[in-house]
Amino acid sequence: MMTLPVDYESDDYQFLKTLNEDVQVLPVSPTANHWDIQMENDDYVNLTGKESLRNAICIAIMTRFNELDSIPLYEEFGCRAHQLIKANKSEMVKYEIELYISEVLENMRRIQEVNSLKVSDSDTCSYLVEFNVTSVNDETITGSVNI
Repeated sequence: MMTLPVDYESDDYQFLKTLNEDVQVLPVSPTANHWDIQMENDDYVNLTGKESLRNAICIAIMTRFNELDSIPLYEEFGCRAHQLIKANKSEMVKYEIELYISEVLENMRRIQEVNSLKVSDSDTCSYLVEFNVTSVNDETITGSVNI
């Protein structure tokens, strides 16, 4: 069995283990709503600490609610915002997206507090979601995702 390379000397690994490890995903392009697993030297890119939490947040937001329900560990995992995919853009839809994403963030065990969450128009058919959270070990994490 092959394991991902880990930087055992990094501060993230040594001091932020409670934030877990993850395989990195990034947008295919700056304007794309499609993300993909990152590869380096024919292997997955492994993340730890704050970067792992930011990555996990993006994965949770981008996963449709109950998409992984066949895996017991992931029952009721994901974000309901995808139910609004064909809804016309409006302030109410923006508000619902904010509620759904807030629910996802508040249900993540690695997040202590949601400091801010902003949903704004990104272009004619998507929204930009910006978040700022405090992790369980008091690290502040910011990030964004287009949905």
